[in-house]
Amino acid sequence: MNYINLSSIYRLYSFPDYWSMKEAKPKIRRVILAKEFKVVQEIEAKHYVQKYGDYAFRNYLREDKKELKQSGLQSLITALQALYKLNGYPAKYNIIEGRY
Repeated sequence: MNYINLSSIYRLYSFPDYWSMKEAKPKIRRVILAKEFKVVQEIEAKHYVQKYGDYAFRNYLREDKKELKQSGLQSLITALQALYKLNGYPAKYNIIEGRY
């Protein structure tokens, strides 16, 4: 089960279908968010992704700070694209784990 570190506190896991997400849920310690990607709102996304200043969010496809994203949802999309490169399947359902 691959993941992307969204920030020092949150990890993102992705799954191709509902049943694989449901099966993995008990294995993840602290589930903060578990839902289908198309229902994730901007306010939720910008809370979990890494922020630079007030209005810039990390681009997870690039390690440097170039091409920062303007919204938290766009930043989350780049994290899902990076996970797609690792997993090889599209991410319809997502789990965000909190590491406290």
